[in-house]
Amino acid sequence: MSKIITNQFAEDLGYTYGGCIRDLVRFTAREAARVSKAKLPLFDFLNPGPFLMFKALWSALLQATAIRTTLDNCPEYVENEKLLKKTLFQMNYHGEEVMADKIFKQLTDEQSARYEEAKQKLIAKAIKPDTVKSELADLFLELLHGKGSDRINEKTRTAVLKQVTLSSETFRRLIDVSKKNPAQTKAVAK
Repeated sequence: MSKIITNQFAEDLGYTYGGCIRDLVRFTAREAARVSKAKLPLFDFLNPGPFLMFKALWSALLQATAIRTTLDNCPEYVENEKLLKKTLFQMNYHGEEVMADKIFKQLTDEQSARYEEAKQKLIAKAIKPDTVKSELADLFLELLHGKGSDRINEKTRTAVLKQVTLSSETFRRLIDVSKKNPAQTKAVAK
């Protein structure tokens, strides 16, 4: 195992991912909703439920993207499942903690269950060897609209894949920074 990729590195990277996902949800959710053709009310402040649900699903996709990016860029994670579990746990815990008031505490029980199910499916897909970003984007669209929806077409798939690719690049850069400065990784997320 690498001297840089340790259990502490895995925990800190997960913590950093949680903060990054919070920011990505905050700054990219509107554009992501637009390109994915999410059914949202014109004025979401009058009916915030659908947009909150979209943000939760977007968060789940970003978590899966972070894990896939980690597996693609850190071979140590493929060799040691413990590292993957530590990063997943910290990312999930910190990400949901920092978004609790704005998103997760406002979801209904039904919405929370839908989010958890979507997150499990997306992360399970991300962990599979040889999964590519387009598969994550396609699964997200199926979870959002339902399998076989007429809202899912090649243009929508391409637009969502672009968002996933941009997010993946952000996570890859975080990995690079974390490898260069492992002692400072956790400080980035605060």
